[in-house]
Amino acid sequence: MFYIKRTKSTGRYEVNLFGLKMKFRAGKGAVDAYKFENLLYELADPRTLASVKLPKVLNAWDALYALTSSNKSMARCGDGEFKLIMGENISFQKYDPKLADRLKNILRNQNSSIIVGITDAFGFCPSDYMKQVMVQCRETLYKYIDFSKTYIDTNVTRQLVFGSYEQGVDYYRKMKTLWQDKDIVLVEGAGSRVGIGNDLLEGAASIKRIVCPIKNAFSKYDEILKICLEHPKDTLFVMALGPTATVLAEDLANAGYRALDMGHVDTAYEAFLRKSDKFVHVEGKIVFNEERNESSLKPCVDKKYYEQIIAAVK
Repeated sequence: MFYIKRTKSTGRYEVNLFGLKMKFRAGKGAVDAYKFENLLYELADPRTLASVKLPKVLNAWDALYALTSSNKSMARCGDGEFKLIMGENISFQKYDPKLADRLKNILRNQNSSIIVGITDAFGFCPSDYMKQVMVQCRETLYKYIDFSKTYIDTNVTRQLVFGSYEQGVDYYRKMKTLWQDKDIVLVEGAGSRVGIGNDLLEGAASIKRIVCPIKNAFSKYDEILKICLEHPKDTLFVMALGPTATVLAEDLANAGYRALDMGHVDTAYEAFLRKSDKFVHVEGKIVFNEERNESSLKPCVDKKYYEQIIAAVK
């Protein structure tokens, strides 16, 4: 349904475009009212849309297929990376100009062995939070986005809700083929504990872990990268380390490894298993940003977790 209507009691205008509802309060002048009433028709005119650029982004299912049908690495830039590019701190990583420059370059990366992910919120955006992020960041991001290339949706690694539970099972079954029979090295923040307490990593030939700082991991970047580069080239790196993982994925791919920046995949999988439409608290793991501190980190009850740790960067 497409409409623009004015609520007499409040004087506000409600716009419904493709199911997306927006409310505005027009100014006192009649000209403002005419602008709103004519908005729908202006947006429908090809001459209006001709000036609107949107990056090409594969949806989560197509992105997953692109990953499982190739041997490419993945680096992802989501809202946190967008804010760092803008010069802001985020809750678990303070702004670093070197990090920001690396993220800008990853957006325009031309290495064919790396698939770059961005949050698919540049056009239709059902999230009020991401709308705010886009308004703040769009102009800057457009300086670095390559509109000739195809990105994938960063949310490929954080799918919680599916058309049916069976679809979700199929999705994660396909996801698990990425590390089937592979020797993997997990590069994760303290408390992430990817694959502990669930079967996400089932099928991997072997699992080793490099445990990194719970916050500001980029401050230890050179040490983390050095440890990674000591591994044989057939190692698969699976990373859950915020913006540091984005940069690490590019450097490892350039060095001849396959490296997957998987972000929230474990906590998304935990939510899916619990049939929840949002992230949930998981005992023994860091899920929410407010939990990212050493005092809330409890010992892991699974002994194999500690057996898998080959390095701890502090």
